[in-house]
Amino acid sequence: MRNLAILGKNAASAYSLLNASGTVVLNDVAVSCGIVETGEPQFDTDAEENRFHALIRVRAFSLNYRDKNRIFTMAVSGADNGFYVVGSEFLAEIVAVGREVIDLGPGDRVIGNNAYPVADCDSVAPGVPTNHASREYQVLHRAKLFKVPDSMPDATAASFSIGAQTIYSMIRRLDISEGANVLVTSAKSNTSLFAIQALKSRKVNVYATSTSKRFEAELDRAGVKQLTIIDPEGGSFADIPELARVGREHGGFHFVIDPYFDLHFARVLDVMAIGGKYISCGVYDQYLSMIQKPPARVYKTGQEFMKMMIKNIEVIGNCIGLTSDLQLAACDFAKGKLDVAVDSVFSDGEVVAFLDRTYNAPERFGKVVYQYA
Repeated sequence: MRNLAILGKNAASAYSLLNASGTVVLNDVAVSCGIVETGEPQFDTDAEENRFHALIRVRAFSLNYRDKNRIFTMAVSGADNGFYVVGSEFLAEIVAVGREVIDLGPGDRVIGNNAYPVADCDSVAPGVPTNHASREYQVLHRAKLFKVPDSMPDATAASFSIGAQTIYSMIRRLDISEGANVLVTSAKSNTSLFAIQALKSRKVNVYATSTSKRFEAELDRAGVKQLTIIDPEGGSFADIPELARVGREHGGFHFVIDPYFDLHFARVLDVMAIGGKYISCGVYDQYLSMIQKPPARVYKTGQEFMKMMIKNIEVIGNCIGLTSDLQLAACDFAKGKLDVAVDSVFSDGEVVAFLDRTYNAPERFGKVVYQYA
């Protein structure tokens, strides 16, 4: 079976590699990669240990920001003769199921159910089903699989689960009121694109920030009322006239959805409304220290807490979401209420191009997918 892997420097001679392996430069680090051939897992449908499990064949997969940490761990400190199989999200078809799996069967298309902090079954861990989503054949518990609507294309499904489950959790927890001013930071990030699309069908005013006007037209069509260009090294958002105006004329931002806490939290407090809610699902500095890069931002915690306290701001941390969040997102997709931005699809022999497009292309808009032919 096939695996898209980050390779140690001697892996090419130690393992069977399909297609051409190569090197891609990510954040000034040379990363060797390729498709590694390994044996397929054995799956006995009658075995006791498999009664709640399914054998799946991955047809397409994608990477997320979280994968960078694992990529750099292997590239910087991994074994010379080893490899690390990557991938956070997948679209797969069921090959076989255990005897007590009654609601899935061969041929059904599934994605990962990343339910967190509570899984749907006590015997499985919450969170992503696998950190190796490019592994072509896998055995997973039924509770970690979610059947996708027939109308969802493979590439979309391979881009869906983490972003949709995370954003629908964040929107649920914010309890966004009709007519509210909602600020979405880092508008071109995959998480923020999900947020903007999910908010489109709600009666709210969506504002967004980005470091460039690239895709301004696409964001406008997605429902962004105002796109504000920010300096990534700048200070308070109150110093940016377009954002300050929302405070003066509309009372500030009632809700903030931010994928990178360490980039924006300190900057956004001054433009938030009294009683506003801020929610974040991640940090930019997930891997910078391991590649000797400086952290994104240094906080003055006392000052920030004072601002939160004076304005009665509620700060929420969010990690993925519940099965019900994924169900609602899939339902909205099937009803035409949720679009998913897929930038491009790569296939066998395009490993370097796939990784380069995923992490390096400034013109990327949406998820990048690798599809097994």
